[in-house]
Formats: sequence, C-alpha cells, structure tokens
Amino acid sequence: MDKELTETPHAPPPAWKVLCVDDENSILRALKRLLTQHQYEVVTTDNGEDGLALLRQDNYDLIISDMRMPGMNGAEFLAQAATHHPESIRLLLTGYADMESTIAAVNEGRIHRYIQKPWDSAKLLAILDEELEIKRLRTENQALLDIVQQQNEQLQDSNAKLQSLNNQLEDKVRLRTEQIRKAMKNLETRNRQIQEQVRATVRVFYNLLALSGLDSSSHANEISLLCQLIAQALELNENETRQIKLTGLLAEVGVLCLPSELAGTPRFEMTEEQKNEFLSHPQLAFQAMSPVAHLSSIAHAIKHQFERFDGKGSPEGLAGEKVPLGSRVLALSRDYIFLIRGISHRTRYSSKSALDILRKRSGHIYDPNLVEVLPGIIPKLEADLLNRDEKVVSTAHLKPGMQLTRDVMGFSGLLLLSEGHRLTEETIERLKSYEENKTEPLEVFVLSGK
Repeated sequence: MDKELTETPHAPPPAWKVLCVDDENSILRALKRLLTQHQYEVVTTDNGEDGLALLRQDNYDLIISDMRMPGMNGAEFLAQAATHHPESIRLLLTGYADMESTIAAVNEGRIHRYIQKPWDSAKLLAILDEELEIKRLRTENQALLDIVQQQNEQLQDSNAKLQSLNNQLEDKVRLRTEQIRKAMKNLETRNRQIQEQVRATVRVFYNLLALSGLDSSSHANEISLLCQLIAQALELNENETRQIKLTGLLAEVGVLCLPSELAGTPRFEMTEEQKNEFLSHPQLAFQAMSPVAHLSSIAHAIKHQFERFDGKGSPEGLAGEKVPLGSRVLALSRDYIFLIRGISHRTRYSSKSALDILRKRSGHIYDPNLVEVLPGIIPKLEADLLNRDEKVVSTAHLKPGMQLTRDVMGFSGLLLLSEGHRLTEETIERLKSYEENKTEPLEVFVLSGK
C-alpha cells in the first residue's frame, strides 16, 4: 500500500484529496504524476480491500478505481465505498471490452461516471474539475443554508440587526444565483451525456436483435415508427414519445434469450406449448434491461405488452388504464405490423383487413382509444402495403392474371419468378413442369380476389 503524499514545495495545500485504486502500478504512477501536478493530494493502493481500509481511516473527496482487479473488482469496491462515504465522487476506469458490465455497474454501484482506458489526460482533468465543482457547490450551498438559518435565529433576537443581515443575505443570494447558473450548465452537460449513454445502450440491444436474423427483427423499425406516430397523435411530450418509440424498437429483444430452435420457429407453426414458452420473452427482456436505470420505463412497457385491455387472461392480471400506456401502444403497433408482414399468420393481410381485425378486438385486447386513431396514422407510416389480402395456392389452382406477392423459389434455392410478376399460361406451365418429379409441391403466394 503506497501512502506517500506528493506536494509541490512552498505551494498551498492541495484542495482535494483523491484515492486511486488499481492493480497495475504503472497506472497508479501515471495517475499520481498527473494529479499531483495539478495540486491534488493523491493516495494510491493496488487492491480494493486496502482501499476500504484507507476509507475507514480518512475521508476522500474523489475515488478513482479500475474495473478489472483480482479479488474485489472496481464495481464492488465503489459500491461499498458509496455505502460508507456517499459524499465522495466515484469514477470507474474501464476498458472497451468491459462496456456491458460497466453499464450495469454504473447503476448498481452508484458510480457517477466511467472513463475508458487509455484516457486523455486533458479530458480526465476536465471531468475531475466538473465533478468536484459540483461537489464544491453542494458543500457551499449547505454552508449558505446553515448561515441563513443562523442569521434567522439572530434576527429573532435582535430586530436592530435586521437591515444589515438582509443586505448580507441579498449579497449571498446574488452570489448563489451565479453559482446555480454555473451548476445548471454543468447539469445540462451531464444530462446530455446520460442521454448519449442511453442511446448507446439501446444501440447495443438493437444491434443484437438485428444480427439475430429473426423474422420480427427486420420489422422492428416499422413497429418503432408506428409507436412514435401514435404517441404524437396522443400529443405526448417529447420524452414520453421517445420512450414509446424505443419500446417499439426493442419489443422483441427478449427473444434472443429463448432457445434458438424456438426463436426461429414461425409464430403460426408453434404448438401451444411452444407459444407459452415464447410468451416469456417480455419477462426475459425486462430482466435484461431493468438494471439500466434509464431504460426502466421501456423495460416495464415491454414486460406488459401482452396484457389484454379487458384483463381476461392477462399474464399479470392488469386491465384498462393499469396497463402501461407504452404497453398498449406497443401491442397495437406490433400486431398491425405483424398482420401486414405475415409474421403472426402464414399469409399477409392488406391494411384494410388488418384494421378490421384490430377493430374486432378493440376493447378486448386493445385500447379502443388507440384503435380509433390508428386509421389516420397509417398513411404517415409510408409502408409498402398490399391492396388485397395474400393467399397461398398450389400450382394446380394458379390462373393467368394472378399477381405474385413473394418470390417463387425452387427447392435448390433457385429464383423461379420474382415478386410482383403477373402469371401467364406460359409461366404457370413452367412452374408445373418444374414441380414434376419433386417430392414436395411448390407454394405460391398471390393476391386474393380480383
């Protein structure tokens, strides 16, 4: 344990005491060299246990700890430090490979922020200045409050001093106002940083979903956009709209936690047992996302997305307004997109047919107020929609003039006919000829009706 303190000769005592914990001596030396040059009083140690011992002996304004250390890691050390010294500023040093554990640690360990290694010295010093400035303002604010209280007691004892004390108080208020303005500016910067951390976390979850190759993952953006449009139609504020939009984007992230064979099974081919297991994915998403404090409302909306509006058969027994608004918006948006994209059923529905199905379930599964605004929103979705429902037919029932709604693929993966093609006698005969001597019939998807 290194308890040597470095001071510049003849310089005033350092204003802030800093404890640095890292199992790499080179990192400790670099931190100590940098900070002592800028009038910080620095104490170092190479493990969390000794760090806690130092905290029991003395108070530190700021604690910097590495994430990866043998025995007690940085997140555990800072969590215990927060319990005994909640007033200390706590910073976590972390490598790029530790981002997922770092995000969880920021919430569990009440860590003020994390810094990636290798750090930029100028940025590190700027971060320390900002955090310690906020701490200083809080300390001075409490001191000012104590002074005001003391002065009020004196006012009760001596009315003669009233004018003089009021004048002093006005000066302090003017000073405090300037301090508050500065603190607010720092807090606005902190808020922007938090928002960026939220966006980064959402990008991680979304990228995992997009890379999964699941049918529903390719339509996450459409569900998200429809959720946003509904929220805007309800005139929700910007933050609520953004939360509901992200709820739609991450609605099925919990599917990644299911067995791969179940996650890859089309919904309309699942057995009842498989459907019951599949419906556990919102709870799995909630467990994965809830440790991230800023995703809490999104995690709750995803968790309750299968609650029915009438409460009959709801997973958690919620009904009506007790179902989170984000969950109600998500359920309607998700099922509309699934109907027109052929995810929940074997064939796709036209927008009109999909809306008819949702209207029949209004008040039972869906919030009737949301169903009512949906038709006016659909044109803003700018989605590629079928003008009629889709159906699947065998080659024996094909007729000239029918329009393909999907590519017709051969059994070896060969493209036989492209989506949008209108069948002729010649192309029908060609498909029938290809199908001869094959063990399985071709499935051809076309627009229904005329």
